Amino acid sequence: MSHRRAVLTALTLTTAAAIAASPAIAAPSPPAVTEIDVICDAIGADTVTITGDLASGGTATIERGPLKVVGQPGFTGKDSAGRSVAVRPTGQGSVCTAQTPTSGDELADLIPSARANSTTSTGEVDGRLTFTVEVQDTPTPLSQQRSAQAQTSAAASFPFESELRSYLNSRPGAVGVAVRLPGTGRSFTYTKVSSRNVTASIVKVHIMAAVMMKAQDEGRSLTSWEKSQMSPMIRYSDNNSATALFNHIGGRSGLDRAAARLGMNATHADPYNHWGLTSTTAADQAELMEHFARPSDALNQTNRYYALNLMRGISSSQDWGVTSGPPSGSVALKNGWLPRTDGWHVNSIGWANVSTADYTIGVLTHHNPGNMSTEIATIEGVSRIIYRNRAQLRPQEPPKERAKRGDVDGDGNADLIGVSATGRVYLMPGNGRGDFGSKRVIRTGLADARWIGHAGDVNRDGRSDVLVRRRDGRLQLMLASSGGNLGSAKTLVSGWGGSVTSITSGGDVNGNDQLDVLIRLPNGEVRRYELSDSGNLTRIGSMGRPAVWYQEIMLVHDFSGDGLDDLRGIAGGGRMRTWTSSHGTSWHQASATSLGWNQYRTVTVPGDINSTVEGQDDIVGVLPSGEGRSFFGYAGGGHTTYHRTISEYLGNLELIG
Repeated sequence: MSHRRAVLTALTLTTAAAIAASPAIAAPSPPAVTEIDVICDAIGADTVTITGDLASGGTATIERGPLKVVGQPGFTGKDSAGRSVAVRPTGQGSVCTAQTPTSGDELADLIPSARANSTTSTGEVDGRLTFTVEVQDTPTPLSQQRSAQAQTSAAASFPFESELRSYLNSRPGAVGVAVRLPGTGRSFTYTKVSSRNVTASIVKVHIMAAVMMKAQDEGRSLTSWEKSQMSPMIRYSDNNSATALFNHIGGRSGLDRAAARLGMNATHADPYNHWGLTSTTAADQAELMEHFARPSDALNQTNRYYALNLMRGISSSQDWGVTSGPPSGSVALKNGWLPRTDGWHVNSIGWANVSTADYTIGVLTHHNPGNMSTEIATIEGVSRIIYRNRAQLRPQEPPKERAKRGDVDGDGNADLIGVSATGRVYLMPGNGRGDFGSKRVIRTGLADARWIGHAGDVNRDGRSDVLVRRRDGRLQLMLASSGGNLGSAKTLVSGWGGSVTSITSGGDVNGNDQLDVLIRLPNGEVRRYELSDSGNLTRIGSMGRPAVWYQEIMLVHDFSGDGLDDLRGIAGGGRMRTWTSSHGTSWHQASATSLGWNQYRTVTVPGDINSTVEGQDDIVGVLPSGEGRSFFGYAGGGHTTYHRTISEYLGNLELIG
């Protein structure tokens, strides 16, 4: 304030000289004018113009831009004894602190005496004047609105948008949410009311990136001074450091150049050079954070790692927002907050580095007349929803094709399996031409098996797996190994004893790419169950009573050409009939029927055993003598008459298929 004293002294001397030179009464001298440079919390630098003595009706104004000084000024400093003294400025808004110190003997001109005396009772004080400013709400230029809309339309909707919408509809204010999956090009947005906001202190990450790019352009590392400013700017949200670095990059023009290089096409610096009033969107902030999460042309690895270290070391009092949900320490972040005439603007941006499901996120809130804590709670609720549902953001890889039904050893050909009275399970490898090789043991310990059959390729590993029903009614799954053997048995369901007269599996009767298991009840009803890729069985429902007279049922590959697998049944009198599936809910009887199947001890459908012909499932019948005969299927549900005898003698093996 020595400048102010000089102005006041000059005005006094000039007025006295004028009076001595003329007997006329001099006109009143104009009020003294002083300009004080300030830095406003979460906004940046500006100049407060003081006209006259504030203690006796003078004014304090900011001449240009959206800032308005409100209330009376305050003071912060120390007295002659080194004790801290402070007078808080009045009014609601952001606090601006003078960049040059003011001595205590000048406070009487600037602060009403009652307030000034509360700090000067011990005599001389030194410190800085403080002012409160309101940030006036200004309309967003149309060009910026369009750029934000274009950016939002380019992103996808969240797969769990309904959950986000329901949550945010219960919260006050406007909210913009954006998430990017680094390195994939995938982004998601959701907007309640408006996607655009002012940055407040999250722009400090943008400033940091601009400083780093400036150093890289100059072919050098960050200087010790640049690092000395970055650390407090990011970790403690220091405004003086942000202002120094903002000026270092060239102010608003430097910030806009950096935004263009970083792909932040909807981010625009404030025309009055306030870094904290930079206009942005959640999508741009998520994109900014991706430059730190993954290597890019903008930032080198050394600078990225340094920045991430700072953003993971945020002061505990500012460690909120997008850290909610992910494990502690997994989020690099920066937060920003600013009161405006339209309510609090509170923002949080970060990178959640959670294994392979990492993501960058920006949540911007505004137009909330309530407390800052309300907006923080909103951001944290959004963050928890994103983290909980993060797996849904990943592109869903198409499921692997299942191996051919019946191909237990994974060689591309359907095989036969059977079980002996002693509980040994044998595999007879198919050759793809309708015949099978010598049997070998692939499992023991199933002496109590009452049915055994192909489940289909449950876990999509290229090998067909096996189901077995035990004497006590348990249905168990055994996965085929790479060597063609069967692994340990996992119980899927109990109670499938006498109430289940027939079981068949390994097909898909409703076309949803899930394997089905069908059972027949004593009254001929067929019930459908789905077998998941993880090996869990779920009851779906009844498919009617097609099998009243057909005690044995068998799933077969789609013979009607509608993409749905179908059903065969064998009656006690030896008649075989076929049915086509109606979307997994019922059956339609087909015309193909044949007789004489009661002469066989076992009739089974192991799959397409002659894969070079027709592509239909085939039939194997075993005579009481142990001779196996093959019957090749063809489109329409029909099959050949007896084709050939299987070379491998089947003996007393039962339950083959």
